[in-house]
Amino acid sequence: MSEKDIKNNTESIREQRIDISDEISESILNELKKIPAGKSGLLVIKGPNIGDKFFIDNEEFSIGRSPESNVLLDDITVSRKHAILKRDKDGYRLIDAGSLNGSYINSNIVEEAILRNGDRVQIGKYIFLYFSIK
Repeated sequence: MSEKDIKNNTESIREQRIDISDEISESILNELKKIPAGKSGLLVIKGPNIGDKFFIDNEEFSIGRSPESNVLLDDITVSRKHAILKRDKDGYRLIDAGSLNGSYINSNIVEEAILRNGDRVQIGKYIFLYFSIK
């Protein structure tokens, strides 16, 4: 492969754009459009109950298999106390609560990270889209 071919391949990679509508069904996109301004939360995009929304209104919001969780995920891949979303000056921070299978943001395992609008949060076999509507 010549240097020119390599350069052309690299440029084409840089120009690629990811279209969210390729990954998320039209019905889920329509659900997102219905969310009022000022709301933050999680929308199920993979796993049981696709399309379910969980609005985050508390300073601290728990996710896990425990019945006391704000988001109850009844699945063996989810720890009883899997993760916590905690509000701070930058928005919401996801904190893994020592789960066995880990917490992921955009396919990267994290112990703690700030959530940004459009992030994909994976807990067990569930994948959520984090939204923060301004």
